[in-house]
Amino acid sequence: MDEDLVRLREAIDEVDHELLRLLNQRMSMVRQIGRIKADKGISLYDPGREESIFQRLIGANTGPLSNESLRSIYREIMAASRLLQAPLHVAFLGPEWTYSNLAAVSMFGHSARYLSFPSLEEVFDALLKRKAQAAVVPVENSLQGGVGRTLDLLYEREVTVVQECFLEVAHYLCGTGEDLRDLRQLYAHPQAMEQCRRWLLENLRNVETYECASTAQAAQLARKNPSGAAICNLYAARHYGLNILAERIEDHAGNTTRFLALSDHANPPTGEDKTSILFAVPDQPGALHASLEAFARYRVNLSRIESRPNRLFSWQYTFFADLEGHREDENLQNALGDLKDRVTFLKVLGSYPKSDPKHPIRPEKEKMRSVRFGMS
Repeated sequence: MDEDLVRLREAIDEVDHELLRLLNQRMSMVRQIGRIKADKGISLYDPGREESIFQRLIGANTGPLSNESLRSIYREIMAASRLLQAPLHVAFLGPEWTYSNLAAVSMFGHSARYLSFPSLEEVFDALLKRKAQAAVVPVENSLQGGVGRTLDLLYEREVTVVQECFLEVAHYLCGTGEDLRDLRQLYAHPQAMEQCRRWLLENLRNVETYECASTAQAAQLARKNPSGAAICNLYAARHYGLNILAERIEDHAGNTTRFLALSDHANPPTGEDKTSILFAVPDQPGALHASLEAFARYRVNLSRIESRPNRLFSWQYTFFADLEGHREDENLQNALGDLKDRVTFLKVLGSYPKSDPKHPIRPEKEKMRSVRFGMS
């Protein structure tokens, strides 16, 4: 064997042993921190602290390790650290291998315990009933706007937004067969079907379509039907043993869904934060304009605002808004205080580390391994 190769492998072995020693040293400290948190009643999950660690390491990274790989490695280190302190249970909209599932793993790593629920109501309730310490829900899509049911439940339930992520949506046509000409039925979530409308009209115009509760359920149904196919993600296809009949059939590149992580505690400021709020205005001319003046007055940037019909009061509307900054920032505190005097309802959903929608998580690049889920 080549002497240089042997020498380099031996050097790598030494580095690996040193990494192992340092990781165990880190985990010993993590255990001590866990005991202190438990004694003082402090939440074990602190996404603000985790994000500050990511940013500090990325700032110090000189390569050749990419920042994307560095974040992936440390996400698993964080997950293993939380597991030492106490298992973190995360609720998501299931079944397994939905985009909500992939978003949850991208935020919490493979060491968390994942709980699948068939409806958004049950995901929220799992958190409120303390079956889970965190929950992951979709809130908006770059092409189709806000997820109405999530916005309704954020209004109705007392939860706190503690983290966000942007996940690239990549749709595949999958089935047990091998030829598009043999397909007779198509299973898909309504949003997935809408996002692939042009491709479907051009290639599967005469196929019967069936709406499903999730992309994973579509994959389950396609597995049982030799003449059926599903629109799903690559992980669902692999998990359910389906063939890839067509790749990347979404009509628009860059299709991205934003997900929120919910919990029951507030985040400290990180310096790069976003705050989400809900508010309602009186039914009178200029009411919305007057409410927005509060942000202009204190130079608070609104990165997003969307109206939603109020399910409790007919013909009234609630506004969902994202603000730049943390609720503890002086200018944002002043703006929210001013806003409170101008509106009929105000709910601060939470402040959390800001993610960049221009650099979404791409599940195919994450190389997520197979994970077993359950109620344990």
